Amino acid sequence: METGNGLPLYGVILAGGSGTRFWPLSRSQYPKQVLKLLGSESLLQATIERLLPRIPLTRLAVVSNAAQADVINLDLFRKGWTDIKVWLEPQGRNTAAAVGLAAIVLPLETDTDIMAVFPADHYIGNQTEFFRALDQGAELAQAGYLVTFGIKPTRPDTGYGYLKAGKALGANGYGYQCAAFIEKPELSRAQAFLSDGGYYWNSGMFLFRRDVILDALARYLPDLHQELRLLGERDQSLEETYRKIPSISLDQGIMEKAANVAVVPADLEWSDVGTWEAFYRLLKKDSRGNTKVGRVEDLDSRNCLIFAQNRLVGTIGLEDVIVVDTADASLVCHRDRVQDVKGLVERLTNLNLEESVQHPTVEHPWGHYQIIAQGPCYKVKEIVVAPGKRLSLQLHRYRTEHWVVVEGTPMVTIGNENLAVPVNESVFVPLKTFHRLENPGQEPVKIIEVQTGTYLEEDDIVRLDDDFWRLPENADQSQTVGSPGSHR
Repeated sequence: METGNGLPLYGVILAGGSGTRFWPLSRSQYPKQVLKLLGSESLLQATIERLLPRIPLTRLAVVSNAAQADVINLDLFRKGWTDIKVWLEPQGRNTAAAVGLAAIVLPLETDTDIMAVFPADHYIGNQTEFFRALDQGAELAQAGYLVTFGIKPTRPDTGYGYLKAGKALGANGYGYQCAAFIEKPELSRAQAFLSDGGYYWNSGMFLFRRDVILDALARYLPDLHQELRLLGERDQSLEETYRKIPSISLDQGIMEKAANVAVVPADLEWSDVGTWEAFYRLLKKDSRGNTKVGRVEDLDSRNCLIFAQNRLVGTIGLEDVIVVDTADASLVCHRDRVQDVKGLVERLTNLNLEESVQHPTVEHPWGHYQIIAQGPCYKVKEIVVAPGKRLSLQLHRYRTEHWVVVEGTPMVTIGNENLAVPVNESVFVPLKTFHRLENPGQEPVKIIEVQTGTYLEEDDIVRLDDDFWRLPENADQSQTVGSPGSHR
């Protein structure tokens, strides 16, 4: 597939972040990019849909991390996008490593093919302008530039990096040499940028030829380039590579240093949806400046975002406050402190609190489960299997399971026995015995599972057969690196 001006593109989508500033809706194993924040599609799905008129599925790849393997694959599976490559990093090493990995392993036809790199969590309202910028950026990339889109600032925002435009480039002057990269400035500098003009927000979207970005890596990040080159030659594993490479952003490692950086201004109606404040700015407000999502009843609050995921939330007399309520955790903060949510999540992580990792309800391609009670040697789950779906054929080394059917009639495999289990009946799954739960009916099957044993975490699963992507032999090398923490 080509741009509107005939240049071939390969799309790389960066989807490895944990979205800590979007807690408690975003968790490390259920990150922001798979949330349906702005409609019926997740942010990742919307990013892919935006690219499809220019780049086909077979020339798209997602770079994520091993801990998020299940949720990323599930998000793609729900759209039937089995042709998209998924490359999983063993651990996060920031955007320079992610882009470098893609440049090494993606099957581009020639070294001069253009890589277009997009974060998975952006909102773009103007698709026509996006295509224009993509076409113009591709022309500059083909000419040897490292291209980024610059967003005209609408306010002195201190949460974004800035780009200073230099001399005009291109036959029609649609791009500029980048004169400077400025890290997130103080308010006074951001105000000066806005009033001076010629400055743009750094969008974090890039276009470059494969050979150009590899040359830049070799020049500015030689250690990173050397380790990735060895990976490309299959002289070492991805895990070994990632133990050695530095963690640095593409901006800091290359774009701030290179002389061949170009900026294409783009009026995209853009937001990186990076914080609850950014989300609030995107949504409609009532006459008091409030945005209310879910079951919310408010008295006399102003300029607030009130988000209720499950239950009723009541608020009175708040001003410039963010309220986010989920099934197991709530956030209340002033709108000018949304950047500090990241620090709060770091504290929760250091305390080893599950609320920083996962929601109580965990979704899977076959249905979902919810933990309803647990202790040192037991765990109780409610498991719901969708019609026509089945879990993997599996066994456990350290736990037994007792299943009580409360809705539907599942087919159960335990060892060499296959049986239908009606409502109010139960079965026992012994230690180290292969078993499977299947729903052949037209309505959901619901069971209560009681686990007992010395170890109850989800990585105590040995899969013998699976209908989805979760067997190692069905995955690329990069999809089996590390411990994905895959479930059931």
